[in-house]
Amino acid sequence: MSHHTRGRKAAPQPIADAVRKVPPAPKHWPVAAKKEWKRVMPVLVERRVLSQGDLHAAERFCEAAADIAAARAAISESKEYIENARGELKRHPAFATLREATAESRRWAAELGLTPAARSRAGVHEDDEDNPLDL
Repeated sequence: MSHHTRGRKAAPQPIADAVRKVPPAPKHWPVAAKKEWKRVMPVLVERRVLSQGDLHAAERFCEAAADIAAARAAISESKEYIENARGELKRHPAFATLREATAESRRWAAELGLTPAARSRAGVHEDDEDNPLDL
């Protein structure tokens, strides 16, 4: 029986036309997205894996981080279970957003090589000082 690696992507490799300087985060973003941008972009720029055309992937990753933060805030502000119009207890609707945003975040993290599994497939080791980011 052979192992299939369908759906698994190798981590990005350094490219010649890589973005060399962290661009500013979009101004209209929520604080959580900007914080994530400041956290991950220096690492991606240092690894030289993003071309100008790849910036959208990093943007979507950061937006998913903001969606996760917003959903968690909404849940903690009220309760995990809330009453609907008929007085029945239902799970907070933000759990659906949380689930979707977490899945989205995971997909973009893999695309960008920001997961331990993606790094190991690229031959990057955890004790490698060039890879300080762990998600």
